[in-house]
Amino acid sequence: MLDSNGLVKQLCDQGWFYQQNVLDPALISGLADLCHSRTFLQAGIGRGVKNIINESIRSDSISWIEKSETDPAISRYLTLVEQTRQLLNREFFLGLQDFEGHFSRYPAGAYYKPHYDCFANDKRRAVTFIVYINQNWHPQDGGELCLHLPEGERLIQPVAGSVLCFLSEQILHEVKPTRKERMALTGWFIRNGGQDYYYS
Repeated sequence: MLDSNGLVKQLCDQGWFYQQNVLDPALISGLADLCHSRTFLQAGIGRGVKNIINESIRSDSISWIEKSETDPAISRYLTLVEQTRQLLNREFFLGLQDFEGHFSRYPAGAYYKPHYDCFANDKRRAVTFIVYINQNWHPQDGGELCLHLPEGERLIQPVAGSVLCFLSEQILHEVKPTRKERMALTGWFIRNGGQDYYYS
C-alpha cells in the first residue's frame, strides 16, 4: 500500500519520494507478464514530430498505455495512479487533470543519460510516477535510477513493487546501464487537462 503521508511529506521536503513493497506479488507478476507480451517501439527524445531516436542518449523501448485497456493488472495500476493524482491535488493544489504513461524495457546494456522529464517549451508534466516490476532484482544487476540532487547523487534500486515519485521539472535524473532486462511503468501527471501551453 502506498504511504500517502510519506509521499506528501517527502515531496514537500525534498521533491522526491521512494517506497518499496507498494505492489503485491500478484500485481507485479501480472504487469511483468503484460510487459513481455506487448509491442514496443524504440524510445526517442523530444516530443511529437520532433521525437528523435538517439541511442547515445537513451536505448530503451516503450509501449504506451491506453486508458481504455481492460486487463485487470492495468486496471489496478490505473486505480493507484488515480488515487495518487487525487492525493497530490488535495495536498498541493497542483491542478493535475490527466496522466500519460507507458511500459519501458531496457535490454542488458541499455541506459538513459541525465535529463529532466519536462520539455523546454512544454511544462505540462508536473510529477513523474514510476512503478518497478523487476522480480528477483539484485544490486549487481545495475539499472539504478540516479537522482542528481543538490546534496549529491542518490541511487534508486528498481526492485519489483517499488514506487518512485518526483517533481518532473526540478529533478535531473538518469538510468544507469543495466546488466539484465529492466522493466517499469513510467508516467506523468499532467497540468492543464493535457492542453499545450508554451513558454517563450
